[in-house]
Amino acid sequence: MEKHNVLRSGHRFVGWMKQPGRADGQVLIEVLIGLLIFGLISTAFMSGIYTSRTTSEVVSEQVAAESLLRVEMEYVKETPYWGLGFNYEVPGTPPPWDSGRTDLGTAYAGYSVSVIGTPVDASSHDPLPSGLDQGMQLIEVQVSRGGEPLLTTATLKVNR
Repeated sequence: MEKHNVLRSGHRFVGWMKQPGRADGQVLIEVLIGLLIFGLISTAFMSGIYTSRTTSEVVSEQVAAESLLRVEMEYVKETPYWGLGFNYEVPGTPPPWDSGRTDLGTAYAGYSVSVIGTPVDASSHDPLPSGLDQGMQLIEVQVSRGGEPLLTTATLKVNR
């Protein structure tokens, strides 16, 4: 004869938790192990997404910095030779020969470009004392974002 239990509501049920060959609590352990595996896989997946997003942001920042660096270097090369050196930052202090150059555009919000032109000796490339110019300058360009330097480069410019 089969044993039946009666719920308070009057419904009867068979002791399904006591199936032959199954230990008490085995289903709970299986569920917990399944949740643990799911949690580990989810954590690894979310970690991968976060790493991908962070890498994408860094690459985007580097591309913008390289673009600004090239544009500014070409800008300085194309301008007439400015004797006795110069120093400017955009946004901020415009170059002495172009007072209208005050910003980098909305695409580069948060970035800044610093440019220093130092007169150097034509043979040794050592900086010259203040007030001297032999027709050669060391041009240094630095791109920053939020005050933190990202890229820096230098080249020589000759008065032609």
